[in-house]
Amino acid sequence: MSKSKPTETLDSRLRKLRGRLRDAGHDALLVTNPVDTRYLTGFVGDDSWTLVPAKRGQPIVLSDNRFEEQIKQEAPHVKAVMRKQSLADELAKLADRRNLQRIAVQCGHLTLAQYDAIGKKVGKRRLQAFEDGLLEQRAVKTDDEVRLIRKAGKIQQEAFIELLDFIEPGQRESEVAAFLEYRMRALGADGVSFPSIVAADANAALPHAIPGNRKLKKGGIVLIDWGAKYKGYCSDMTRVIGLGGMKPKMREIYQVCLESQLAGIDAIRPGVKLTDVDAAARKVIDDAGYGDFFGHGLGHGIGLDIHEAPRLSPLAGPGVLEPGHVVTVEPGIYLPGVGGVRIEDDVLVTARGKQVLTDLPKSLESAII
Repeated sequence: MSKSKPTETLDSRLRKLRGRLRDAGHDALLVTNPVDTRYLTGFVGDDSWTLVPAKRGQPIVLSDNRFEEQIKQEAPHVKAVMRKQSLADELAKLADRRNLQRIAVQCGHLTLAQYDAIGKKVGKRRLQAFEDGLLEQRAVKTDDEVRLIRKAGKIQQEAFIELLDFIEPGQRESEVAAFLEYRMRALGADGVSFPSIVAADANAALPHAIPGNRKLKKGGIVLIDWGAKYKGYCSDMTRVIGLGGMKPKMREIYQVCLESQLAGIDAIRPGVKLTDVDAAARKVIDDAGYGDFFGHGLGHGIGLDIHEAPRLSPLAGPGVLEPGHVVTVEPGIYLPGVGGVRIEDDVLVTARGKQVLTDLPKSLESAII
């Protein structure tokens, strides 16, 4: 894949955003979501806001001297204002100095307390709720972004392969999670995409189980949902392990879940409705009689956030897949008090179809160790 210069990528991102701001008649956008600040400027810190003028001009990062050197290193192309007062006070000064009369705000990332504080300093009549389009923009990944997601996936898969030599009956769920997260860090990850899920036996029926003191048993199952973050970008996978065997019911739902996942992946290509991808996978589980035990959507986008657009779900609306989307495909069957199976991979939508970015074995035979 070709690599573009970071500043060229950031300039392109800003141009698209500024076009939407001008079309809506806004003078600037106040970015309060730190992930969007990273996407638009390269600055990774928190407790900071970014003001993006609708016309030409550097983005302005409002921060404090804890981050002064970091901003110089990560985002040398931005203007940085190290606040002496509150962020709202500094924003008010900028708004007056630049005669900003219509400041768009990210309603989804602004608390009521923040909105009130800004309104008191800037004037609420100058604040405009705005759908900034960044979710949709971020959903379409560049080659460089895909490269980083691939790297995150490679790290998480290497850690899992090491885990297979470590895991054994008698260990606690929390021990397994700790080992996996340590190895991802040691292999070069920034950190984890989300707190790892390690769920043994009946706990695997909880889609978002928290690893605890339950011990792994010989002949039992372990559901592991984990992800690495590399240079800010997330990966996300789920596998189920049978420790020396797997009970007949778990074998049955494992095979159904695998066939469902393969059907979902097969349905992915540009122009396909998000709901149709979900339906293709869901039909397999419904036909097997387990439809009532698959209660969540088929998948979600990944990137700088672990949950991004687009969604693969019956509730996804009229959207379609586009080249550059990276989505998870993760059907699950959860039997209360018995156990559950979820199988998940990350899939890139390409110009002509798709490419599965994660490739750990997932046959029933490979799941039993």
